[in-house]
Amino acid sequence: MDTEQIYEKTPRSNKSWILKEPTKLPIKLPNGKIRHQDPINDSNNENGEKDEISSSDSDNYDENLYDMEVDKTDENNEFISNQNTSSNNDIIQKKEELAIIAQKVIEDPENNIGQLKLLREIATNNNLTIKKLALLTQLVVYKDIIPGYRIRQLTDKEKATKVSEEVKKLRHFEQNLVSNYQAYLKSLEAELKEHTIAETALKCMCDLLISVSHFNFRSNLMMAIVCRMSTAEFTKMSAMCCDAIIEVFKNDESGEASLDAVKLITKMIKSKGYVVHEEVLNTFLHLRLKEELSIKVSNNEDSVNNQTKGKKRKYVKKELKKHLSKKLRKLDKERKEVEKEMKEAEAVVNKEEREKIHTETLKLVFITYFRILKHANSSPLLISALEGLVKFAHLINVDFFNDLLELLKKIMIGSQAEDDNENSNRRIDTRKSLLCIITAFQLLSGQGEALNIDLKEFYTQMYKILMPLALNPCMEQNVNKRKQKTLVNNSKDEIKYNNSISVSEQQLLMEGFDYMFFKKRTIPIERSAAFLKRLSISCLNWPSKTVLMCLEKMQKMIQRQSRLDALLVSDDRICNGVYRADLDDPELCNPLATNLWELSLLENHYDPKVRAMATSLATFVPNGEKSV
Repeated sequence: MDTEQIYEKTPRSNKSWILKEPTKLPIKLPNGKIRHQDPINDSNNENGEKDEISSSDSDNYDENLYDMEVDKTDENNEFISNQNTSSNNDIIQKKEELAIIAQKVIEDPENNIGQLKLLREIATNNNLTIKKLALLTQLVVYKDIIPGYRIRQLTDKEKATKVSEEVKKLRHFEQNLVSNYQAYLKSLEAELKEHTIAETALKCMCDLLISVSHFNFRSNLMMAIVCRMSTAEFTKMSAMCCDAIIEVFKNDESGEASLDAVKLITKMIKSKGYVVHEEVLNTFLHLRLKEELSIKVSNNEDSVNNQTKGKKRKYVKKELKKHLSKKLRKLDKERKEVEKEMKEAEAVVNKEEREKIHTETLKLVFITYFRILKHANSSPLLISALEGLVKFAHLINVDFFNDLLELLKKIMIGSQAEDDNENSNRRIDTRKSLLCIITAFQLLSGQGEALNIDLKEFYTQMYKILMPLALNPCMEQNVNKRKQKTLVNNSKDEIKYNNSISVSEQQLLMEGFDYMFFKKRTIPIERSAAFLKRLSISCLNWPSKTVLMCLEKMQKMIQRQSRLDALLVSDDRICNGVYRADLDDPELCNPLATNLWELSLLENHYDPKVRAMATSLATFVPNGEKSV
């Protein structure tokens, strides 16, 4: 016992018996394999001897680490390439599956209406490309199978009644279509909030609003689109929404969709404190109110219809006498009279409803414009509101003329009183004044002709802004091109958006002169002469195209008022005194004390057309004789 115990207590001297345990954790490679690291030999002898790594072992260790890094990068590249290959294969497979399902639904919608659920399930894929393809595929399918009428919900009484198999099948198709379409719209709204493929989802909603605006859930589509128009920055998605609303306005014949859109837009603008992008308000310029509510057009159509009705009746009577007996002719006559009364009643109702809808739309538009004019100093939408009033001025009620003219005077004079040290501000003020002037004259050119209202302030303002316009080198350019409005999309790239129908200041100037001097108005000779003189001064700085248009207007003014030919002669004077070019009042500048000597400078213009026109005007007299 004692010898064995002493033997067992004696330490072993063989080093190979000592266990070599690893001190480092294993490594898991990208392909899933586990690699163990080499163990570190560590022996504790009684004498305290320690093993050290030799120089050759350290070199081998560095080489092993380098080999491990190279293997790791190769395996990573192989893993990424395999992953890309698998994702591409998945996309191709899903494309084929989407195409097969879409073809089945389009070929036979009533029997394959349940396949829409499969399309919706594919749209829940985590792959963004597959999700986009599924949403766009559903868009094409719904545009193809949606009927041309709105589907209403069946009542309990209708559900309880017995119907034929065809009617039952049609009802089943319609209800499933509505439920699937609603689920599709909900998925689009969810994608708009996710911001990953929000642009694709919004594109689908805009396309649906344009294509199937008559179908169910139109208000939901409009609400989602109008909300994206009210963003702080006018982005690419905002421009997409404006384009969709404009297309709805252009293609809407009944006016119901336009009324719904105008209600939402006006409510949104009001909630934002009338501080939105001007392109949102410019969508109203594309409404069909000017054509639908035109009194003259409707009267002409009624007169044409009344003239043709008698001819058609006589022609029908001749045919009935030839082919029908007396008894059948009498019965057919009674039947046609009943049908005629029914058609006339339906036409009257439809016309009245359409006029009522357009009148309500016009009311909302004018309320928005007037509120913007009321807060003109703080609203960025003033120019857009004035452009809208210029287009729809003939539809404004006469009762509002006096108040509106006073408001236009206030805006026009206030714009000129603002600080105009910068050239850009000066251009904005002249455009604002021109729009106010044209709006005022349009108000009094139609219904307001019977009103005796003096527009002297508007003549004075037009005379005052001619000199600042002469210093504007961009007056022939459209306002969109000049200002170069930019949009900032999600990637912060700048793109241009020129969807407004705004015109240049040159066109506004010519339109203003037409309203002032050529619309059956009696103009004092001093006022006309003052405008002729200031126009000739301004022509020295304007581009050749504008100069030609102004010279034509000047010749037309001299033809209408023959006494103005005194400005073409250098010898005669109608009155004494000195011409005051520094005064901005056409009644006080004494224009008849000078002549149009600027025409002699225009005769040496670089443009041959301007030279010819200036020479013709300098030698022109109303009675056909040539001045010497």
